[in-house]
Amino acid sequence: MGISRPTIWYDEAVTLSLLDRPFGDTWSVLREVDAVHGFYYVALRAWTLVAGDSIEAVRAFSALGVGVTAAAAVLLVARHQRLRIAVAAGAFTGVAPGLAWTAVDARGYAWASAFAVLATLALDSACRYRGRRHWVVYGAVCVLACWWHLYLVLLVVAHGIAILVGLPRARVAWSVTAAGIAVGLSPLAVIAWHQRSQVSWLLDIGFTWHRMVLNQLTSGQETDPPAIRVALLLGMLALGTYGIVHLWRDGRRWLPTILVVWGGLPTLVAIACAIAEAGMHPRYVTFAVPAVAIAAAVGAAALPRWTPAFAALVAVALVLPAVAAQRAPDAKPGNLRELAATVEEVDPDAVFFTEARVRSIEFAYPDRFSGLPDLSAPDDPAPDPFFAGVRDPDTIGEHEVSGLRILVYGSRVVRSVQRLHDLGCRAEWVTNDRFFFVRLYTCPGL
Repeated sequence: MGISRPTIWYDEAVTLSLLDRPFGDTWSVLREVDAVHGFYYVALRAWTLVAGDSIEAVRAFSALGVGVTAAAAVLLVARHQRLRIAVAAGAFTGVAPGLAWTAVDARGYAWASAFAVLATLALDSACRYRGRRHWVVYGAVCVLACWWHLYLVLLVVAHGIAILVGLPRARVAWSVTAAGIAVGLSPLAVIAWHQRSQVSWLLDIGFTWHRMVLNQLTSGQETDPPAIRVALLLGMLALGTYGIVHLWRDGRRWLPTILVVWGGLPTLVAIACAIAEAGMHPRYVTFAVPAVAIAAAVGAAALPRWTPAFAALVAVALVLPAVAAQRAPDAKPGNLRELAATVEEVDPDAVFFTEARVRSIEFAYPDRFSGLPDLSAPDDPAPDPFFAGVRDPDTIGEHEVSGLRILVYGSRVVRSVQRLHDLGCRAEWVTNDRFFFVRLYTCPGL
């Protein structure tokens, strides 16, 4: 994990910092770091034992999750539609921009979508075959899914709504299974309650309701072409609505019901959070994207005569630029390689990180900072929770900075070091991105 790495983003540096810890510490993330993604870090550690811990290997784990999502979507739709429609639904699910960006994101969102499709597939089997074994499998998949990504609880609720509306004969079996799921998730509920302060940053983001839907279904990376994203969103919603209506008119009530509540409930919750300013990120509910993609594929296939082929061509024309843009070097904010390169450009005498999260730059590209004094190094280097903390800037003495050129890496929360200003150091701008700011402080000699 050195300078040869390709572009690493902040979220990926956080993931790599956990993989860099001793194996025993990896299990502690289930109760100390992140209740939403705890199992992801544990599973990723096992993956890296086989595939290695390079950033390519870490991203490959996410790409595999998208592949599982698409394959499971084919199996689910094939139970209710012709095979060619099922294959089209799986293909579109895999390339839908709202889900495709998770294939290059070193987090657990790709596998959250996979678990959503697998859980729905297990529910379909339980309702179809009515055996106790199938309901046990469904409950186990749901428990694992929610431990992987806490927000998948919304999917379990959506399943219950779909049972009541589309298949009421299974409501008793589902209710008993849901009670078992609740018992299995009770420890997670306790962990999540005690860690609620860790997601307090969500209150600082301001998504409007329409941007929430746009980012959820078509991604929201800075390089994504806006006009294409809007056209793709409108097309998915239009074809998805048509597909639901078509299935319902044909008397196939179960599939359209499950698609509506699976795609609709998480989206409505996200919209409500945006309107109420309660704090929510669109990527937390991307597991609803497969439902919309499946409905859109069914709707496109139901169009008369030659129009399904035309719809497929339009979809390709819209999806390709968006997916290609997601894989551009500057596709995501927090380009740590570019920020780390400022060390060679400026050639400072020392560095200072204003808060722990800014140390992700040094962690991702340690060779750039090798042998360079760190004035912000704390007495206790233990990560809290991901990276080592920062010493109190007020303890910086004049003799420590006399005559030095100090490269200061700041964040949106703590952009600069007031203590250096007080000591008479002159600041000049170097560079910035969405997350981090870099300034050079030139301090006078004693």
